[in-house]
Amino acid sequence: MISIVTTSIVSFISTNIDNIFVMMVLYARVDETFKKKYVVIGQYLAIGILTAISLSAAFGLNFVPQKYVGLFGFIPIALGVKEWISYKRPAQNKSNRKEFPLETEKTEAAHPNKLQNILRKVTSMASKIVNPEILSVALVGVANGADNIGVYIPLFTGYSSIQVIVTIIVFVLMMAVWCFLGEKITDFPKIKAIIQTYKYFAVPVVFVGLGIYIIIKSGLIA
Repeated sequence: MISIVTTSIVSFISTNIDNIFVMMVLYARVDETFKKKYVVIGQYLAIGILTAISLSAAFGLNFVPQKYVGLFGFIPIALGVKEWISYKRPAQNKSNRKEFPLETEKTEAAHPNKLQNILRKVTSMASKIVNPEILSVALVGVANGADNIGVYIPLFTGYSSIQVIVTIIVFVLMMAVWCFLGEKITDFPKIKAIIQTYKYFAVPVVFVGLGIYIIIKSGLIA
């Protein structure tokens, strides 16, 4: 049993070292609307999804062929673009309101943005199922850990039910440690100052860079 615990810890650490940096960026986003608990819940959803996929593949149900793992890279790219647009749009709108306050209000009232209305409705429907912020964290976690499936599948193959349960418990505990480390590292004064200064630029860049890295690493683009 000790060997199972040790193997599980080593497997988790080796496949989640890069996730610490991603979590630092996520914790840097924490404000009045984006809570710390969103990062924690999203990360647990991600590791849960990855573990479920790995278990299914280990027992003969291969939902995600290895050659398609690189497609997960497009998820953080899309989220990175969304973050950049959401940051730039309020600044642009604020500038427009300062220069032409009456004209801007009249234009918005006369010509409502249909795309915004559609996105608002979709977001509203999705938020009834799961918080959009939690979902975005989970999607980034799944995309970042997609290549972990290649490690977890052989890890679970041949395991008994008890061994699988022990491994899952270890993963749950290790994720708690990872969330704690990510938050504490981000709270270091110098690191926090740097991240807070550049977070509006860093978050989109990190997400897009992560997506490109996943795509290249997977060999999807030969």
